[in-house]
Amino acid sequence: MLKKLWKWISKNEWLILMLVLAAVIRIPSLFEPYWYGDEGIYLALGQGLKKGLVFYRDIHDNKPPLLYFLAALAGNVFYFRLMLMVWFSVTLVLFFKLMQVFFPKNSKAWYLSTFLMIILTTLTEGNIANAEIFIVLPVVWGSLIIFKETNPSTSLGTRRKIKDQKLKRWFGAGLLFSMGFLLKVPALFDFMAVIIWLWWFESKSFKEFVEVFKNKRLWLILIGFLLPVLISVAYYTWVGAGERYLRSALMQNIGYLASWSTGEHSSGGLATQSGIIIRAGLLLAAVSGFWGISKKFKLSSGLNFSVVWFLFGLFGALLSERPYPHYLIQPIIPLAILISYFLFKKERVIKSVVLGLIIVSGFYYYQIGFWHYPILPYYKNYIDYRLGKKSLEEYRNYFDWRVSQTYRVAELIMTTTLESDRLFIWGDEPGIYPLSNRLPIGRYTVAYHVVDFNGFDETILAFDKHKPKIVVVMEYEKRLFPELKTRLATDYVLIEKIDQALIYRRVNAN
Repeated sequence: MLKKLWKWISKNEWLILMLVLAAVIRIPSLFEPYWYGDEGIYLALGQGLKKGLVFYRDIHDNKPPLLYFLAALAGNVFYFRLMLMVWFSVTLVLFFKLMQVFFPKNSKAWYLSTFLMIILTTLTEGNIANAEIFIVLPVVWGSLIIFKETNPSTSLGTRRKIKDQKLKRWFGAGLLFSMGFLLKVPALFDFMAVIIWLWWFESKSFKEFVEVFKNKRLWLILIGFLLPVLISVAYYTWVGAGERYLRSALMQNIGYLASWSTGEHSSGGLATQSGIIIRAGLLLAAVSGFWGISKKFKLSSGLNFSVVWFLFGLFGALLSERPYPHYLIQPIIPLAILISYFLFKKERVIKSVVLGLIIVSGFYYYQIGFWHYPILPYYKNYIDYRLGKKSLEEYRNYFDWRVSQTYRVAELIMTTTLESDRLFIWGDEPGIYPLSNRLPIGRYTVAYHVVDFNGFDETILAFDKHKPKIVVVMEYEKRLFPELKTRLATDYVLIEKIDQALIYRRVNAN
């Protein structure tokens, strides 16, 4: 037994070292405070689920439900990040196996692509529990299932055929891509990359191309993808949240995403969606042009898929024109593969294609102005805290000066209210809800959702229904809510100010 274990370790020592590297660089993330707004929303929704609320009907965010289920299982930031660490480790192993299929005789490419995946995701908020990093596992796993049934290193004319008895694996791959979609809608573009690759690039003849409805693999992966989505729609319809689920988590995303560039939330007509339409046209042109190149030079399936995957991933990352670094995780995964193709393949056409993609993506990166966070100061902050060179408050304030405020407000709430009491916060500080173990009065956990989704009337109705004992208003919140101001003036008294958080208590509250 020990000999077998040692043999396995010796055979996979570099993979083990990369797993250790991935774990080590994530250790500081386990001890981060409640500072990242989106994580606060996810944990608030997860808390709501555990207390009997129904997503979209009783508590709101504009993503599909799976991420909130993961947040509910985690319960707090530490376990959410620990879950991500384990999740990413599994992802890393699957990605490494995918590289072994893509580059069957080049171990350097296996290790380089995997190493790049670790580093590039670390540079783009990969240590934070956002949907984009969770999506990578089902997408890579689904791709691995597909490519284990083919030999992507060979040319189009020499690939072995998939046996009919193995077609069920395509259904399983569809289920995995659906899992990615139920984490966040942009995973749809990873799935579309698979569909385009299967339809355009894997067709051996024009007849096979036009007779797409006879393609069993395509049908099975489509059914596998659609089935969980339809089940989720049926479930939320059954519990009375179907319309809100479809509108908020699926259909409303385009208008919401466009609100960054348009300045307001809307369903989005042609005028407000012109940038998306232009990029969609460029995507179609790029895929079509590459299809012609692939046919002419008989490029391998692995390269074809990687390029199409990158193009659709880049489109997904640029969909909203928002500069959040974690959006880049989607195209970064195929980019890590393409860099190995560039370095380890001698064909000029491959190097030209990959270089062209890097130049285009670099142009969009600088045009949108994606944010970035300093990496070395982040680790220095953690080390200084562990060595006693920084106090807990100094450590927390590295992330955001409001973090200490969040903890102090949550502590006050826990000492002045019951766990069953509802809470209202006018501002974008959702971490206070899970940190204090209190639910919001209504569906919205942050002020920007109330504003973006025009939820003022709904929120004030919930306010009047629950009559929260404590209301927290952030002084730096400049968006107006006149009805709230009126109620605070008549029914509440200011009892404390914590930094820039004004704490109001309801008059005659028990």
